[in-house]
Amino acid sequence: MAREDAVLFAVQCIHEAAFAPNGWARALESVAIAAGSQQSIFLAQDVLTGAVEFVAGFGVASEHLAACAAAARARSLTHWMQNFAAPASFADKFSRSTRHNKVMRHELSSAGVIVSPLRMQQRDVYLSVSRCLGRAKYDRGDETTLRTLTPHLAAALNVANKLAAADLFAMGAAAALDRLGAGVLLVDAAATVVSASETAEAILSGKKALEIDRKGLRTRDPSATRVLRRLIASCADLTAPRNAPGGSLEIVDSDGRGVLHVIVAPFRTEFAYSNTLRPSKARPVAAIIVTDPAKEQDLRRENLRHRFGLTFAESNVAFEIVKGDGREACAARLGVSANTIRAHLSSIFEKTGVHRQAELVRLVIAAGART
Repeated sequence: MAREDAVLFAVQCIHEAAFAPNGWARALESVAIAAGSQQSIFLAQDVLTGAVEFVAGFGVASEHLAACAAAARARSLTHWMQNFAAPASFADKFSRSTRHNKVMRHELSSAGVIVSPLRMQQRDVYLSVSRCLGRAKYDRGDETTLRTLTPHLAAALNVANKLAAADLFAMGAAAALDRLGAGVLLVDAAATVVSASETAEAILSGKKALEIDRKGLRTRDPSATRVLRRLIASCADLTAPRNAPGGSLEIVDSDGRGVLHVIVAPFRTEFAYSNTLRPSKARPVAAIIVTDPAKEQDLRRENLRHRFGLTFAESNVAFEIVKGDGREACAARLGVSANTIRAHLSSIFEKTGVHRQAELVRLVIAAGART
């Protein structure tokens, strides 16, 4: 019964390892304990390239882990086993035996066992354990324990890889949206905000057009709030076509001086919400992308400045010229003289390499300016 409890505890630790940064050390310790061992190594290798994708150990020095990884890349399991154990405490010679259960056993002292290999998704997975000399020999129960735990290790590694890929994609998407000055909110069917990016929080805190209260996301305009809630609710209908729910709208401040662009899109996962393990937690049904045109304009102006080395005044002139109503109107809006505008344009032409206002307009528009 003690072995069964140890195996169950090891399975628990293994699956927790996928979600904890330092979880693999604890998981491999529990594997070693379940197999009555003092060391363990878990290694995953790409079948086609031979590259070692992952290697971790418990009770094993870093140089031995590196040696095992090198042996795996060289497709030499015998060499791996020779480098697996510390010579002061463990056997330093291992030999292979062909067994139906694909377990390699040290035939002289039974100091080490390696499960070799488990093939999963174009990946070979190896699990090794080792005992101090003088301890009891490995038996069939130990081998069964290793064969039982190896698939769990492989599954946990797959989960960890997918989570890492998802985190990487999310960070990349967030960085791109931040670059565009766009904020993202995830909301449930009742318009309750489940998550909000820093950019979204900054936009909401600086605007009167859109806000969050105890009832969820709302606007100062009741009619706009009804439209927003209807778009969000449409995203909760899982039977609707993917391109049907959601929509977009513009929300204007109560004083009419500010505006936000809002896009509501369905936020769907690959699994049905009814299968979630946390039914009490709010389930996001819509992703809301909020942009402040004024802040977008500032970001694009900054990008133009850095791209061509323009001064702040020159970038303002470039963006005002895009409006197309001439230098006099541009000077009036900026509160400077027409001669100043002319001087700025001369400098802008030199820095950007254009020669006429029409070419400058095309350049600024191509850079993403919104008039």
